[in-house]
Amino acid sequence: MKAPLFVLAAASALAGCSDRDSTENQVALPVGTQIADNGVVEAPPTGSAPTIPTATGPGTAFGMTKEQLEDADLLGAGNAKLGEVDRVTTDAQGSVNGLVVEIEAQPDDREVLLPLKGIEPVAVGDQWHLRAPALTREQLLTLPEVKRAGR
Repeated sequence: MKAPLFVLAAASALAGCSDRDSTENQVALPVGTQIADNGVVEAPPTGSAPTIPTATGPGTAFGMTKEQLEDADLLGAGNAKLGEVDRVTTDAQGSVNGLVVEIEAQPDDREVLLPLKGIEPVAVGDQWHLRAPALTREQLLTLPEVKRAGR
């Protein structure tokens, strides 16, 4: 019974008698780290950002190729996912003039035609997506539905 009491007393004595500098236990944070008033730590993104899209010509928009556009998610405010770009629509010259966006909806997914106005490219991780910060899911669902042949 005396051994546990001795260990507790010795640990308390060592903790209270430290002559070490109080900065010894501080950790160096990466440059750009922000600590909010509530103690939340936001570290700067790691790794390299994706290269800014610079594609031009027919079948491109926002500096992105048709393949990049059709691989992009459509994001809303706060980068919340609204849907996925399924395909692009083009005019007679091959210029992209709209996006067909697939929205997960019950009971069936639905595809709508989204004009390009109010959309911007945004990097998320190492991939480019499209963001419509003023668009909500409810507004997206009111857009004209696109029916595929055979559906």
